Amino acid sequence: AKLPPDYKADDVRTGIKSLGGMGKPLNICLKQEIDRLQKVLSVLRASLANLKLAIAGTIIMSPDLADALDALFMTRVPPAWTAVSQLEAPSMGVWFTNVLMRAEQLTAWLANGRPNAFWLTGFFNPQGFLTANRQEVCRGHAKANWALDDVINHTEVLKMESEEVKRPPEEGVYLRGLFLDGCRWDKAGNKLADSAPKVLYAPLPVLYVTGVLASDKKGDAGFSFTAPCYKSPKRTDPNFIFAVDLRRLLSGKILLSRRC
Repeated sequence: AKLPPDYKADDVRTGIKSLGGMGKPLNICLKQEIDRLQKVLSVLRASLANLKLAIAGTIIMSPDLADALDALFMTRVPPAWTAVSQLEAPSMGVWFTNVLMRAEQLTAWLANGRPNAFWLTGFFNPQGFLTANRQEVCRGHAKANWALDDVINHTEVLKMESEEVKRPPEEGVYLRGLFLDGCRWDKAGNKLADSAPKVLYAPLPVLYVTGVLASDKKGDAGFSFTAPCYKSPKRTDPNFIFAVDLRRLLSGKILLSRRC
């Protein structure tokens, strides 16, 4: 009963058309994310319906259904659900909450327009989302003949939290929901700082991401830390999204941060 409603193809087409159509790269990303989420919802709905029938004795309890039942009894995610979603979580509660939050973001985007700030790790393909963002930046500089291959991500940490963002940027996107591992963000000093005692993870304020020409990017030589951003705590190549440049302490001390 807690599952989000299925996405109907006609409603999705109408919603995307109202957002400017498939000619906009971010709208293509939205369509792909909805298709992927719908696949997850379909598998969940069918699996749960069959589980109810199997428990009642109406149909045979297959090995897959038995595995799902055992996993749910242990509050773990059934292997078939993990496979279709490519989303790993320590418990069923965390996993299902993640699915609900993804549906909430995509549904609101489809119905009300682009969010003021996007939840980056709520995408199945966050790398594709960032690529679509760079494509739109390139189109905004069409007169200057910007080529996608020449454009790289430029990041800037703002002094705002997600609830303070009232409108999206004119170019690029705002990202929310990122955390720092092994350090924290000093808003007053606009830089990284040592972690508070016994606090391993610290929230990062809103991150502004846009595209700039690689030849024009100005680095903060000696005072910038390039933090790899992952979509889950597991630091592996499949979970890597992109690198974020963050201002660090000026004392020359090396920070322990390894993940944004």
